[in-house]
Amino acid sequence: MIRSKAVLRLLFTLCLPLFLASCASQKTASIAAAQQEVQFLDSGSFDRKLSSALSADQPQVTVVFPAAITLNNIPERLDKWLGKVEKFGGTVEIQAEPEASRGLISEIFGLFIKAYDAIEEAVIYSSAKHYNVMIYYKAQTGLVTRVCFVRKPAGLKPAESSSAVSAPEPAPEPAPEK
Repeated sequence: MIRSKAVLRLLFTLCLPLFLASCASQKTASIAAAQQEVQFLDSGSFDRKLSSALSADQPQVTVVFPAAITLNNIPERLDKWLGKVEKFGGTVEIQAEPEASRGLISEIFGLFIKAYDAIEEAVIYSSAKHYNVMIYYKAQTGLVTRVCFVRKPAGLKPAESSSAVSAPEPAPEPAPEK
């Protein structure tokens, strides 16, 4: 029993430095990988992560977005970074992503899918041809209160019925909430 404890201590003593070195190299590799890509979050945390990544002198640091943004709606926090790049003599440019070219087979397959979708849409929405729609909203807020599908009068052709929308009975006002 004493001998087995000694063997375990020896193994532990020899393996511990190897284990720690392995963990340190994995952590260094993950830090380097993380510094090449920073996820945008509208907080000071993003600023610190991006600053750290840029300070690591990476050849390229990419900011990725978990939610969609547009060119005309760039978050103020990111806009500050773009302004600083220009202030320090850098340039800010825009470029469209290249679209992947499609082969002949994928083009033909795409046409079949479009045809199927068109047929499915025609079947699903075919009952709408018998109705007009009236959308009610509150004028002050623009909030839609209800959407009414109103059956077209019988015997009218589609062109005639578009001008003859018969509004449904007004709905009673909801009771005030307590």
